[in-house]
Amino acid sequence: MKVKNKEMGMKVVADVLDMIGGRWRGPILARLCDQPMRFNELKASLKRITSSTLTKELRYLEQVKMVERKVISTNPVVVEYHLTKHGSSIKKLIKSVIAWGMKHREIALGKKSDK
Repeated sequence: MKVKNKEMGMKVVADVLDMIGGRWRGPILARLCDQPMRFNELKASLKRITSSTLTKELRYLEQVKMVERKVISTNPVVVEYHLTKHGSSIKKLIKSVIAWGMKHREIALGKKSDK
């Protein structure tokens, strides 16, 4: 798909950065790229996120069709989050962001990233 003009391109970039920007959305999506996760697994893997912030961010990602919430009827009930088909399309972008970020750290900060 080709962008017709620079203004439209800038709007699209702003939309993408808004969706994955902020402190938590990108890391949440990156964690869910690997596998579906339960709420508490996701919270533990993100370390300093609060439950209310994680809930708010997951609801937003559900609203924009990136993440799906699946209730598993067990005793007790289990809730699992996973990327939707549309959400899975961001995996390539996240891998590219990670590669660029590692290179940027080397250049700008003089740090070698752990692999």
